[in-house]
Amino acid sequence: MTYTIVNHGSWLPYTQDAVLSPEGHPLVPAGTVFCRRESDGVDWYDFSRTEGSFAEGSVLIACLKTELGYITQGVFTDPQRMFPQNQMLIEVQGWEGEKPHNEFGLRVFDPEALTFSEIPVPVQPVITYKKDIWLRATDGEAETIEQVLAQQTTRKQRIYAEAQYLDHTDPLFAELLTGFVTAFGEERAGQLLAGS
Repeated sequence: MTYTIVNHGSWLPYTQDAVLSPEGHPLVPAGTVFCRRESDGVDWYDFSRTEGSFAEGSVLIACLKTELGYITQGVFTDPQRMFPQNQMLIEVQGWEGEKPHNEFGLRVFDPEALTFSEIPVPVQPVITYKKDIWLRATDGEAETIEQVLAQQTTRKQRIYAEAQYLDHTDPLFAELLTGFVTAFGEERAGQLLAGS
């Protein structure tokens, strides 16, 4: 499916003094939050209600900037339902599906490549609780483990003694694994140090 993406810029909140009617009645109370485009100061209400601002049948998507990139938030076909405060607003023209939120909601939008992708799921590190090592080991293996640890520097011995668990991505884990492989062979070392 082909479609065109138009970037309508980033929108920032602002407030203004009360707006009164000619008779002195408040039309807009003081402190009301409005939204304007960062690049040129155009007010969101004026822009969204101006004919021709958006193509007929297009999908509007508000994108929140995060550490992961721009995450799509509100996905609407009606500009009156949008308020892109502190977000970038993009318009998808020519999309022909039935449920735009299913297609574009909670995705990472790349404003350079104009593409959408899944939000990456953080990979949880594999850890081994030290207690599990001792529970897996036989009495003889436990004595060998003590000997392996005794061959390490005082600093490494203290790090091991103070830690509650071993993180498999830590370079010190790789050193410990090497010592276990030397002492027990690869298969048994893997069993003793397997993730908890």
